[in-house]
Amino acid sequence: MKNNAKKIMDLLDNHGHSLHRLLARLTLCEHAAGDLIQELFIKLNKSKSFAKAKNPHAYAWRSATNLAFDWRRKQKSFASLEKANELTMPIVNALDSMVQDEQVHCVMNCVAKLDELSRNVIVMRYIEQKDYEQIALATDKQVHYLRAVCSKALAKLREMLGQTETPQKGAC
Repeated sequence: MKNNAKKIMDLLDNHGHSLHRLLARLTLCEHAAGDLIQELFIKLNKSKSFAKAKNPHAYAWRSATNLAFDWRRKQKSFASLEKANELTMPIVNALDSMVQDEQVHCVMNCVAKLDELSRNVIVMRYIEQKDYEQIALATDKQVHYLRAVCSKALAKLREMLGQTETPQKGAC
């Protein structure tokens, strides 16, 4: 158990900020990110799988991603209630901001519907802005395979979002 506590403290010291930043980007809510980072480290401390993990950072990263998307699913039902109670704002800038927020939430909800590998690759590539070599190290997959996963995930996202445009070569 002491070894597990040491792993968690090392993870917190070395990667706590990047995990918090990941959660903030995925939830789009700083307050929620703070709560989720605490929940993450509590779960890691209780997890027997974490103690056996070869790459604790990758394990924590995947757990944080899953926590964020679970949180987003729970918030979806609350958001529909809030929208019913909202008043329309006459200010154009506020309306533009709401539209942009809605688009971001729509994209994130579609990303949440992807299979786990596709979701993780999209998050690592476009939110964390990692290159394919870094993603390959974290997922233990080949770079070429990850490029294909990314391309297929983007096509599926376009389909879910109702876009029929073909991607430009090298979009990933």
